[in-house]
Amino acid sequence: MSGQRENRIDLLRGLSLLLIFIGHAEFTFSQTFQQSRGFSDASEIFVLLAGMSSALAYYRPDMGLQMKRPWRRALRLYFTHLMLFAVMAVVSSLVLAVFHEAVWDGAMSEFWRNPLLRGIQAMSLFFMPGNLDILPMYVVLLLFAPFAFVLHDRSRPALLAVCGAVWLLAGLGHVNFPNVALAGGTWYFDPFSWQLIFVIGICLGIRLKRGETVLPYSRPLFIAAAVFAVAAIPANLAVHFALPEGRMGNLLHQMVSKTNEGPLRIINVLAILYLAWNIAWVQKAANHPSMRLLCIAGRHSLAIFASGLLLAFCVMVLMKVAPGMSLAAQLLLLVGCCAIQLAIGQWLETRKQAVSSQRLSATRISDAGAIGAKSG
Repeated sequence: MSGQRENRIDLLRGLSLLLIFIGHAEFTFSQTFQQSRGFSDASEIFVLLAGMSSALAYYRPDMGLQMKRPWRRALRLYFTHLMLFAVMAVVSSLVLAVFHEAVWDGAMSEFWRNPLLRGIQAMSLFFMPGNLDILPMYVVLLLFAPFAFVLHDRSRPALLAVCGAVWLLAGLGHVNFPNVALAGGTWYFDPFSWQLIFVIGICLGIRLKRGETVLPYSRPLFIAAAVFAVAAIPANLAVHFALPEGRMGNLLHQMVSKTNEGPLRIINVLAILYLAWNIAWVQKAANHPSMRLLCIAGRHSLAIFASGLLLAFCVMVLMKVAPGMSLAAQLLLLVGCCAIQLAIGQWLETRKQAVSSQRLSATRISDAGAIGAKSG
């Protein structure tokens, strides 16, 4: 690739971050909104694009096992996770102090019953309340990324076959890490299952970095992807809201399991990405000034995700203490929180450009001084 960014990744990732916020905020319409986009949701798009971005940032062809940069990023994500946990613990303590515990009945209440034990478990990633288990999954995926790069250089089919086998065994055997904060006792996002989406993203990112066609257009495949993506919307709503319990219902729920990344979710997210990559107006939108703030949010994904998670946590508190909030007030709150996230992205981008300009000016002054010294 040239030095140009692939703005489609930034645009889709920025949009995914806002959609993730809506799902986490627990508005009265969040659950229906979450299930009305097909079998997959913004989480799959985000992880798939994270794999592509990891390849663009850290992959170096035929350089052997290079762990420093992706593992340093993983460490940064781990400390960000702990910071988010600490902030949420402080907010929950204030809520519990002001309101009756029945208003705030959840994992954070359990945390304050035994803060020392739960704090140790939180640092070891054994205690992760809902919405705080996405970054830990990404930490595990980044730790695996250097090995995926090496195996990709040896044989891409072998990499996909190994990761596919791990995904299948993890799904069938429910292999997962423990999480005592959730009722199921395991991580909500099973890294052994979700690694397949991440690795597919890595393979696509390496193709992009090499200048190869990432998702070549095929009319029959495009039509099939469009039909599947559209049909998945009512089908997923039926699975979650209208399907009766029973053997068939349980089977379909496994096919769309979010914890174990069911096969229908994988097919759905790949269909969505294929459509987005081959629709001309998506690329035009990614390069249009009107989409600039969304693209900027996608570039600063960690900060936007963290701020979105904190805002969602605050909205959850408001929804619990004011359960009768009107739809108009909820929509106003939604718009305001999204505007805050976009403003944070713009501020970070402005700051980044200012730092880059200062460094460039310092380099030019240094070079001018060196030339003057040589001339003298």
